[in-house]
Amino acid sequence: MRDGIDCVRSTKLKGPYRVKMSQMESSGKKPFNFVLVGYLLLFLAMLGLDQTTKWHAEKSYLAYSDPQNSEIYRATHLLVAGFGTTPGEVDAANGAPASEPAPMVSKNWLEFNFTYLRNHGAVWGIFSDLPDFWRLGLFYSVTVIAVGGVLFLFRRTPPSNTLYRTALVFILAGALGNFIDRLLLTYVIDFLHFQWRIFGWEYSFPVFNVADISIDVGIGLMILDMILLETTRRSESDAGVVGLQQAT
Repeated sequence: MRDGIDCVRSTKLKGPYRVKMSQMESSGKKPFNFVLVGYLLLFLAMLGLDQTTKWHAEKSYLAYSDPQNSEIYRATHLLVAGFGTTPGEVDAANGAPASEPAPMVSKNWLEFNFTYLRNHGAVWGIFSDLPDFWRLGLFYSVTVIAVGGVLFLFRRTPPSNTLYRTALVFILAGALGNFIDRLLLTYVIDFLHFQWRIFGWEYSFPVFNVADISIDVGIGLMILDMILLETTRRSESDAGVVGLQQAT
């Protein structure tokens, strides 16, 4: 059996590649794993993007901060995009010289803003009213457990399942991005904000950041992986039933 494997390898690998592989096998070294490097680069890119954009939001949209109390601050915002005449456009017009009448807010509108928000809680600000000792202890514990679980799943996932492993990398980058904020600042910086009024439904979506997007992308990829896995399993099961019927 071993001779057969070596024979296959010798037919697929030619020239210096066969020599290099033979040298690595004889020395006990494993070939360089470029896929793991790709996961590491993706992790560092998402983590770096998260921290850089939070730094930019603080420098650009934090107008005032009380040095003694992190909950006392004042932020500005920048209207990035929207449709209809949005409240942000009306506010900007009201602050400009009165050369013409201020516009009215449209019946239906949507706007996307860059702003600055200190989130002392979790999603939608939950647990923000807890004392710092319990609030930070809870978040630190949950993050450590989550990171440990992600690393465990990554190690247990077969290397061939790149989609699931990629999902875990996105989740890990997002979790650590917000964890760094809580560790250094005791709060998370959020700066991306959507709000809208469509057919009478007016809603201001909770302000979020790149780390939140990374976690959501990871969860989405995990769901996609489960759907593809279930589809493959059903296809193989149907093919097995058809084969069995043909055999009988």
